[in-house]
Amino acid sequence: MTKPRNPLLSLGARGTIADSLTFQKRGRGTIARGKPTPTDPKTLLQLAQRQRYREAVAAWNALTPEGKEAWRGVCPGLTAYQCFMRSELKWPPPPIPIDIGSDPTDRISARAPNFTYIDKANPANATGTLHTIKVYFDTDTTSFRVGTFYLTNANTLKCRDSVLIGAVASHAERTFTGLSISVVEGDYIGCFFTDGYIETDTEGFIGIWYKAGEFIDPGDEATYSFLGGDAISLYGIGTSN
Repeated sequence: MTKPRNPLLSLGARGTIADSLTFQKRGRGTIARGKPTPTDPKTLLQLAQRQRYREAVAAWNALTPEGKEAWRGVCPGLTAYQCFMRSELKWPPPPIPIDIGSDPTDRISARAPNFTYIDKANPANATGTLHTIKVYFDTDTTSFRVGTFYLTNANTLKCRDSVLIGAVASHAERTFTGLSISVVEGDYIGCFFTDGYIETDTEGFIGIWYKAGEFIDPGDEATYSFLGGDAISLYGIGTSN
């Protein structure tokens, strides 16, 4: 309990009585008011930050004397402990949602199997991993494979990563989750299948690259032909690293 420095109700009263009444100077006078009670909303962000702080303290305490001393002088103007804690408590930026490719919709035409197709529209906006693929086929396929590609020279593209999804039913948007396909900002999405037809448009869009044969294993590199105005119904979603 804090006691006022001067008599109650005097012009110079300061302090708190019984953790309930506080005297404060306001302008030329003194006011008495209830002692403010700080709130603790305990948001998820607050709780996560407190947990990070506890873990950082525990990590510091677990260091050997030599390990603690190694932090001395690393951060100018800070003690070894302060430098270590600042490093540990740097909050990582939130992951960026990644999207790549064109809307998986019912389009006016369809593309034949046994070609590698790469959609130029909507390249990846960040580097990370694709976990979801959406696609729309005009007729069923049993051998759908999807991958990420990047330009190496003019219309030459190289496959970065790919996965085999397999069977895809037609006449509706189909979604596949739980995947892990590496993607780098600026990559394009592509596919290959040996049967079935994938939905496509032939005008009004950015265009697609295509080449007869399968070039969708990681590391495959080939020079493609380009169809301006086309789009294929293939879309990927992921998160940044």
